[in-house]
Amino acid sequence: MTAREVAFEVLLSVIKDEAYSNVALSKGLKDADLSSQDAGLVAEIVYGTLNRYRLLQYKLNPHYQGRVKEWIKVLLAMSLYQIVYLDRVPTYAIVDEATKLATSRGGEFNGKVVNAILRKLTEVPIKDSIEMEKGANRLAIETSHPTWLIRLWEAQFGMEKTEAMARRNRERAHLVLRTNLKKTTTAELKGKLQTEDVFCSLGQIYEDALIIRSGNPLNTDSFREGLFYIQDEASMLPALALAPEKGARVLDVCAAPGGKTLHLAEMVGDTGVVYAHDIFDHKISRLRENMTRMGITNVEADLCSALELHTKYEEESFDYVMVDAPCSGLGILRRHPEARLTKEPEDLDAIMDVQKKILLNASKFVKPGGRLVYSTCTVNRKENQRQVEAFLNENQHFGFDPGFQSRMPKLLEENFEHEMLQLFPQDFDTDGFFIAALVRKSK
Repeated sequence: MTAREVAFEVLLSVIKDEAYSNVALSKGLKDADLSSQDAGLVAEIVYGTLNRYRLLQYKLNPHYQGRVKEWIKVLLAMSLYQIVYLDRVPTYAIVDEATKLATSRGGEFNGKVVNAILRKLTEVPIKDSIEMEKGANRLAIETSHPTWLIRLWEAQFGMEKTEAMARRNRERAHLVLRTNLKKTTTAELKGKLQTEDVFCSLGQIYEDALIIRSGNPLNTDSFREGLFYIQDEASMLPALALAPEKGARVLDVCAAPGGKTLHLAEMVGDTGVVYAHDIFDHKISRLRENMTRMGITNVEADLCSALELHTKYEEESFDYVMVDAPCSGLGILRRHPEARLTKEPEDLDAIMDVQKKILLNASKFVKPGGRLVYSTCTVNRKENQRQVEAFLNENQHFGFDPGFQSRMPKLLEENFEHEMLQLFPQDFDTDGFFIAALVRKSK
């Protein structure tokens, strides 16, 4: 298969079958066994098309006549993306290959349809701007977000911040590593990766983070030796917020996929223990695999719902409890651009009741004087600030941790609001992330 054939099949599985883009891309590349250059082209076409899918279809819609098959829309969108945004291949070659793909898949008639539409579109190049649309809808189409989400963010954060976030979400997110300090230092890891043709820069907000600029860190001895864990800088902050002491017992109630769990295990040292739970067996298995790779032995990982913790532990039995709650994921849309095509307002409402129950139940296991951290990878006041405020109103034996802000990097001072931290993707090129640190008042 050619690179464009692989990209087409990956996009079909994502858009038509609702597969995760990273999973579908990984499988497609593995099955095709392409050169590194062609693999890079596939990734560029897949993520570039997904990041502009609504805009591309907006430009294509006037050229559709009658009902058009989903696979033709996908093929036209990826072809139009290449014509407008990539300059490695001449336009005529892109049109020719798209025509052949359409003919091979759907016969000569469909090949002619694809050819005619693309040729007509190349007469007037596509532009990002949409002159006929206004306000939230215009921004939504230009950045390929659902209009309801742009309006939600505008109501919560204002249009200036919303526009900056939406435009940043259209960019590819960098891969970021957290150094496994149990085995190496960040300086040593950076140097070793360079000898493995992986080049990094230091993180912006976390001192033991490395941002990948080029190369594949997963295909290195450094990865196999467990010298790092792939984790966004924002996702490294909840462990700093919880800040468990050496030798502490920590409860992590929604542990998967395990980045925060392993970070906490490193912080408490070999004399401490992190009790990590999740409801998915395959995710617990993945956590255990990473424990082995990274040489982490002080984690007790087991299946258990955050609502069934009473079957394992006595109430008020932990000094530190981590709740990295399930959420709508609006802060990681750069990493999962396909979510911008499927998210609905009901998705946000459905998760809020779950979050409320998890937070309330997990709080029961915090000792007097103990610390509770609530975090999400979303940008939505209802799931974040409002959730914490409602919890504190109903549980007045908890309050905000007065030391929270002092434990965070000083760069983040302006991201605090009412003692809670909200990171936006445009601020430090991290995921959108929310963190609140609470303490249970002493009796």
